[in-house]
Amino acid sequence: MRKITADYVYPVASTPVKNGVVITDDAGKILSVETRDAHDPASLEYHPGAIVPGFVNTHCHLELSHMKGRVDTGTGLLPFIYNVVSFRDIPMEEILDAIEKADQEMYEAGIVAVGDISNKLDTAAQKEKSRIRYYTFVEAFDFLIDANAATTFHQAEPVLAGQSTAHGNRKSAVPHAPYSVSRQLFQLINAVNGPGHTVSIHNQETPHEDALFQYKSGGFVDFYKGFGISLDGFSASGKTSIHYALENMDPQCRTLFVHNTLTGPDDIQAAQV
Repeated sequence: MRKITADYVYPVASTPVKNGVVITDDAGKILSVETRDAHDPASLEYHPGAIVPGFVNTHCHLELSHMKGRVDTGTGLLPFIYNVVSFRDIPMEEILDAIEKADQEMYEAGIVAVGDISNKLDTAAQKEKSRIRYYTFVEAFDFLIDANAATTFHQAEPVLAGQSTAHGNRKSAVPHAPYSVSRQLFQLINAVNGPGHTVSIHNQETPHEDALFQYKSGGFVDFYKGFGISLDGFSASGKTSIHYALENMDPQCRTLFVHNTLTGPDDIQAAQV
C-alpha cells in the first residue's frame, strides 16, 4: 500500500482536496482519497504541487509523428491535406522511431489514454507495449464515390484486424470526414461496428466544408479537381456538412466529432437530437 500526498488532489468527479492523500494498493489501484489529518505523517509520500487524474488525448495521428516539422502550420486545412497525402518515401525505421518517441512524450506528459486515427498498421506494435491505453480509429475514405466504397473498405479490413487489443486497447472502423465518405462507405463502416462502439469523424474544420454541402462550391471543388476526382455525382443539400454525417452514421454508436471549428448552435442542436 502507498499513501501519496500533495498540496492538492484533484479527483475525477468531486472538488479538489487540499492536503489530500491518494491511497493505493500494491498494484497501484486507487482505493480512496482522504486528507492528511487522518494519517501518520511518517506514512505519507509527499510531492509538492498537485495530483491530477491522467489526461486523455481524444484525437491523435500517431502514425504521422514523423511529419512533425515537415509540414507548414497555419496554412489552412486544404493545403495541409495536400501536403500530407503528397509526402512520400520516408524510411520505415524513421517512421517507427518517431512513433515510439511520440508515445513516450505523451506518457511523460501525463496522458493515460489516446483516441488515435490510423490508416495503416505502423503504430500497432508500439501500442502492444505502450503504457498508454489506445482506442484506435481505423479511418476509411473514398472521396464521395459510391463505386469505390467496397474496394476502400476491403483495404481497411486488414488494418482494422491488425490493430492492438492488448492491455485494454480497443478499436473501431470510422469515416474520415463528411467531405470524403460516400453513403455506401458509411453503410459498410456501420455494419462492422457493434452498438456501443465509439466512432470518430473530422467535422467542420473549414468554411470550404460547409460550402461544398450547401452550395457545391468552395475550395473542395478545386481540391478534388486537382486530384482528378469528379464530383459529377455529388449534389449539394443546402445543409451544413454535419447533417450529412448525422444522416449516415449509426445512432447506436457513440460519436466523437473532432475539431468542430465552424460548428454553430443549429449544428449542435441537430447532433443532440
